[in-house]
Amino acid sequence: MSTATLSNVPFGGSKPPAADNKPRWERAVPVYGVSVITPIFLALAGLAVLSLFLTVYREVVGLGPASGMNDKFGWGIWKTFNVVVLTAWGSGAFAVGVFAWVFGRKRLFPLMRMALLTSMLAYACGLCLLGVDVGRPWNFYWVVLPWHWNIHSPMAEIAICMSVYASIPLFLENIPPILERLWHVNVSWQPAIERVEHALHKFFPIIAAAAYLLPAMHQSSLGALMLLAGQRVHPLWQTPFLPLLYVGAATFMSFGCVAGTTMLCCLIWKRAMDMEVLDEAARISAWTIFGWLAIRNLDLLFRGSLFTAFHFTRYAGIFWTETLLIAYGGWLLLQSLKTHKRQTMFVGYALSSLGGMLYRFSPTTLAYMPGPHTMYFPSAIEILIALGFASIGIAIFLVMVKLLAILPASNQEWRNMAAYYKARKPAISRNKYLGFFGHNELSLSDKKSH
Repeated sequence: MSTATLSNVPFGGSKPPAADNKPRWERAVPVYGVSVITPIFLALAGLAVLSLFLTVYREVVGLGPASGMNDKFGWGIWKTFNVVVLTAWGSGAFAVGVFAWVFGRKRLFPLMRMALLTSMLAYACGLCLLGVDVGRPWNFYWVVLPWHWNIHSPMAEIAICMSVYASIPLFLENIPPILERLWHVNVSWQPAIERVEHALHKFFPIIAAAAYLLPAMHQSSLGALMLLAGQRVHPLWQTPFLPLLYVGAATFMSFGCVAGTTMLCCLIWKRAMDMEVLDEAARISAWTIFGWLAIRNLDLLFRGSLFTAFHFTRYAGIFWTETLLIAYGGWLLLQSLKTHKRQTMFVGYALSSLGGMLYRFSPTTLAYMPGPHTMYFPSAIEILIALGFASIGIAIFLVMVKLLAILPASNQEWRNMAAYYKARKPAISRNKYLGFFGHNELSLSDKKSH
């Protein structure tokens, strides 16, 4: 799952335009000419700082005063949202990588850097919240000591696989964009950086194998964990196929995260969209959605649980809400392939991802039945901490796409960036670096004119 999917060396030749004159994503280009520090970034940073102070408070007073959890509901939104849901959205490196490299869907290559970055940030935030939730995070070192592992525990498998996946494969696969920037910043560093890149490429087969194995293991283990809850999970969700269904939901949710985030970034920063790449992602997402729905409903039918969906209960309401959101989102994705409307495609990704989020919430919270007269609703502190750690990931993402070549773009966008810095930053041009940014010297309208 190498990140070297888009060449970022300075473009030296001219390529004839495509006959249909459609934009093509041929390389990755930073979001240049805009400020890193914006009002949105400051708002996210403020929420992140507040969440850190509240985390200290939670560590001092314990879970009881700081959360809405109780003896019946031991899983709050720190696990169900920041771990169960965010890691599903953050499985893009796994899902996109499998289709791009294993199944040879080469059109997906331009999305790999976005997939890798969003995955790393989602997993990092989820792991941090896991430490906040369980308490005593200073004891987390046991994860790297195999002789302390409980090999029969699904929770231990989740903690180990998530930690190893985030700290080794995802971390290493996000290094190449950083090395590219350093390579352009200082000519004297180039020989050392090239040696590091050669060393990384030697280990990439092992890294890629781990990047496929570890997320598949822990995503399925999240489903297997709820098998242990037995009848406390409603029959519409409790099934031996939970591990498979959790992996499948993570697949179409992560495609929605990667492709939807890319489309949103292109819209905000006035980047052209390569509809052939987006169509390929939408096609895979749609058929994954309908395959997933077929497996789930056939399982319900053969187990005799499908009829409970027609009872007038809140569980039936939750089931139909998530099912209709996922199915309608998949249908919109298929329609977008015919109409080539970006709005339809984006809404399809949004609805299917929202339905997938509800599905991932249900076995642990919405459809969890620990006993009569018991309920859970997150406290204000819980919600603020959950949003704060998610804000950290979003803030880092905004910095990374402006500092590094993450977003896919055309060769023309690269030429525009080179022309901009040749005129505005001649010293940087002499250092062969055409992607320095961080100064609000160019408005979006000016950028478009360049």
